[in-house]
Amino acid sequence: MSLSTFVLSVLFALVLGAAGYFFRVVWISSKATKGKQIDQAKRPNTALLVIDVQEDFTRNSPKPYSEDVRVRGIARINREIEAARAAGYDVILVKQVFRHWPAILAMKLLMGGIGTPGRKGLAFDKDLKAGDAPVFEKPIGDAFFNPELDAYLAEQNVGRLRLTGLDACQCVQFTAKGALNRGYCVEIIEPATMTVTPEKWPPIKDQLLSAGAVLS
Repeated sequence: MSLSTFVLSVLFALVLGAAGYFFRVVWISSKATKGKQIDQAKRPNTALLVIDVQEDFTRNSPKPYSEDVRVRGIARINREIEAARAAGYDVILVKQVFRHWPAILAMKLLMGGIGTPGRKGLAFDKDLKAGDAPVFEKPIGDAFFNPELDAYLAEQNVGRLRLTGLDACQCVQFTAKGALNRGYCVEIIEPATMTVTPEKWPPIKDQLLSAGAVLS
């Protein structure tokens, strides 16, 4: 084999490997994870999850929420946080940070870089009143991709989750499915979620209801 042929073979292998990794990340990002089934009888507690209410997604996106939707949605989330604390529920913040290079590249090319490492917009929206709630980072839609979330919920004996945040058609959906796959009781507080694609929500909502989620 000549040197040029060897170099071309190596380059082809690298390109093929990179393409394979790219499509694997895309596939993983559009799926809910699976995990060990919980015993709800031993997990009587409830937690409120606040998903991805970050400046990059609430204010900085090329496809932003209208100010009316943002203000109304965050106000409702704040009321849910207040109610959860009054009821003695855990309040948990979920934070999106894209860590896989295909996702980072796509976000920089198509979405102005929102959600990528190092941005000030990764901070939670300044109108969100979550206090010192624990934060769990995720690189894909399903928050359960981060095993520390499941571990924390086990420590707190949580078997019921109430979901708020955004985007209802993306990260809320995938987190709900990830929770259902593990046997959690899942309630989605619809007025406390937001989506930039409301036309896609009705069939997704039907899927979640069929899978066992409750919408309020």
